[in-house]
Amino acid sequence: MRVLIVEDHAEVWQWLATELSHRGWQVQWARTAEMARTEVRHGTYHAILLDIMLPDGDGLQLCRELRTITRVPILMVTARHEVHDRVQALEDGADDYLTKPFAIEELVARVRAVRRRAAAEPGPLLEVGDIRMLVEERVVEIHGQPVRLSRREFDLLRVLLENPYRVLSREQLLEQAWGFDFYGESNVVDVTIRRLRDHLPGTTLGIVSVRGVGYVLREMGNEG
Repeated sequence: MRVLIVEDHAEVWQWLATELSHRGWQVQWARTAEMARTEVRHGTYHAILLDIMLPDGDGLQLCRELRTITRVPILMVTARHEVHDRVQALEDGADDYLTKPFAIEELVARVRAVRRRAAAEPGPLLEVGDIRMLVEERVVEIHGQPVRLSRREFDLLRVLLENPYRVLSREQLLEQAWGFDFYGESNVVDVTIRRLRDHLPGTTLGIVSVRGVGYVLREMGNEG
């Protein structure tokens, strides 16, 4: 079990890390909302423990953002105990809500419960033309046949499949696929696009260059 803990208080993190590590879980710490975004985009986690009050943003807003890019269960862990806070968190996409202080046994039980519920639901499916992607499983099929992609290729193709027939700039592709980590390396988009195109011959779709703007995934034409 890999768990991302989004918490700005070092003592709380240390306690959670110690207790969960004793149970064989692997834990990663994100002290800020920005660190959490990066971890979720680039890491693989089975659950996210998210505080509401963060030094660089609101945990509820962050929950809404994370829910647009991952179906990993999110458990709000916070000192706020008002009913409207609980309701808002659940409406924003949280799977459960636990108020501090709490017993570690209850936290573990709640994480396991939301994991069971998540496992019973199908993961998101992206399907455009003859390209099919199971996002959570990180599986891509073309004409029903599995295609092996690197992590970078998969992330960029995901963005294109989420926005078919829409022209996206290099900056939009950078941000939506990998966050801000690659800013200053705009050629990473062009290099990854070239590699993705090698997987597409024979499909009904192509990644077409739009001069001075960016790229678009659409029906094959004479451009590209």
